[in-house]
Amino acid sequence: MRFRGGKSVAAGGSMARASLLPAILSLLFVAGMIVSTVDVDHFSNATDQHKQQEEVIAETDLQQHLDQPIEETATTCLDPSGPQPYILMSLGRSGSGSTWQVIGNLSGMETPSHEYTGGSTKKSIKFFEGKGHDDKWLLQYLCRKQRKYRDAGVVGFKWKPYEPIFNAPAAQAGINTIATLKDPTIKVVRLRRNLLDVQISRRKHTLYTTKAHCMKGDSKCLQNGLITSLDLYTGEMDTLYKHLESLHAYEDRVDKLLHEKNVPHVQVTYDRLYNVDGKGGDIEEWEKVFSFLGVGPASNLTREQLERGMKHAATHPPGHNMTLANYDEVAGALEGTEFENLLHRRHRRV
Repeated sequence: MRFRGGKSVAAGGSMARASLLPAILSLLFVAGMIVSTVDVDHFSNATDQHKQQEEVIAETDLQQHLDQPIEETATTCLDPSGPQPYILMSLGRSGSGSTWQVIGNLSGMETPSHEYTGGSTKKSIKFFEGKGHDDKWLLQYLCRKQRKYRDAGVVGFKWKPYEPIFNAPAAQAGINTIATLKDPTIKVVRLRRNLLDVQISRRKHTLYTTKAHCMKGDSKCLQNGLITSLDLYTGEMDTLYKHLESLHAYEDRVDKLLHEKNVPHVQVTYDRLYNVDGKGGDIEEWEKVFSFLGVGPASNLTREQLERGMKHAATHPPGHNMTLANYDEVAGALEGTEFENLLHRRHRRV
């Protein structure tokens, strides 16, 4: 079945998808595409419950430390000689789960991935409403992470920059602290993704129940992920364009905030981290991340090292002409606009 605008249309889609699997699997492994991104946001459905349950379990031990006293200096409780505190900041469906994993694995050890400030606008509002006007929510959390994961190279959390980042007093206090704190510096890895792919991922996880990530070697999960990534319909072109326009403006607004506040950060993109011309991630883009953080392979990173650090397998085909049922319609609608370069056609249908 193929879904259009939330309604199913009989089109032999299941058979077509199944027949494409061997070729797509071959393309993915040859191209070295390792990572899928399906992060929690307010467009998610029940498929994200599995991910949320894993995060709750992973954070249980950490929560046991919440009432324990922390030794603080006049400035901060963070240990300059401990793991580097950092924040991975990105919209949902932008690859933060897999990026968090690789950074952790290649800098010492992977620590639990947690969307501390909330995985949706509603959750983010609720989080900051209970945090007053200071930065204790930020510093004490990072301090406890440092104490719990002493052998890690980095510790921190994923910050989905929903609207409260711009106006909640506690969020502003946290941003100001990140901008001004020294010894140690709290660093931000700012991750952006092709916004058409963000929309496609949202569409996929609205229509289908699939796992948030597939581990390498899990062929059942991988096949299901690939099947549900084929022949997706984007919806009406006017609506798609408005979504792209809105997301682009919002991403730029987040970047402007970081620049204006002089927040120490590095800008990277999902496309360069994971898929440059269908040939896998850009080594130099990853080295830029580790050089900025001051841990991990800031130089001489090998392809083999990078792939060992990636535990997730790709669950999407390499070209929009395979992902989108209405590829030609989308191509025509975006031609000549600022979003024309978002569309890529890397492999012909087989």
